[in-house]
Amino acid sequence: TMFIFAEWGKPLQSMGLVHIIGIVSALLFGILGGILAKRTKRPEKVYCITGIAFIVLEALKFIFIMVTDGTYPLDRIPFQICTVELFFLWAVPLVKNERIKKGMIAFTIIGLLAAVFYYVKPATIINANYIFLSFQPMLWHDLVIMIGVFSIVHYQIYGKKGKSYILDGYFFWLALTALAVVIDLITASTIPEAAINFFYLSPIQDSVTYPVLNLIFRKPQPYPLYVLGFIIYYSLGVLALYGLLTLIGNLRDKKTN
Repeated sequence: TMFIFAEWGKPLQSMGLVHIIGIVSALLFGILGGILAKRTKRPEKVYCITGIAFIVLEALKFIFIMVTDGTYPLDRIPFQICTVELFFLWAVPLVKNERIKKGMIAFTIIGLLAAVFYYVKPATIINANYIFLSFQPMLWHDLVIMIGVFSIVHYQIYGKKGKSYILDGYFFWLALTALAVVIDLITASTIPEAAINFFYLSPIQDSVTYPVLNLIFRKPQPYPLYVLGFIIYYSLGVLALYGLLTLIGNLRDKKTN
């Protein structure tokens, strides 16, 4: 038990050994996602098992924080682009509505985009005092990358074939963004001392988290413009990713033919 609660001897550095281990593990999990996609006959089972793995990882983190801190801060609730899959991925096999199911599946690609960005500066890994609290988010983001690659390869989410998936995933993401904004606004006005910062869109956060967007907005003000900027910013990211996947897919198809 003492090993579980072991702390780092000194602060971790960006691009230090632990950060590099994280990047290597992310690449390996991405490859694993591609292999699983080629071999599995029951893709929905993969989403369900990955979703359950997220729940287990989150439960372990919750227990760990309760034991070490005696309290669980509201801002630790896993409702960011990299973590929100916890709430729905396990349910993919249960959903009958085809568009919602496709939206859930395609959201994993938006999650993949966020997880790749995360590894540029993995704050939760580097800033953790405890070894467990560094490796829990590492494994989490690796699974996000794995399931994103799995979706792309298994459902061939590129070109004409992938357009409906990308659109359904995009509208699913927009709905979650709207929910995040509503919760952020309510908590900012009612409990500012414990305000929630879902999707990093809280109007009272000190600074803007997203790279490039933080060059335009030092703070999330004026708020409606910031939210609009975020939507445009992420939409361009999804569009660029879809374009890249389509390019790779077309080259691969030409090679196969």
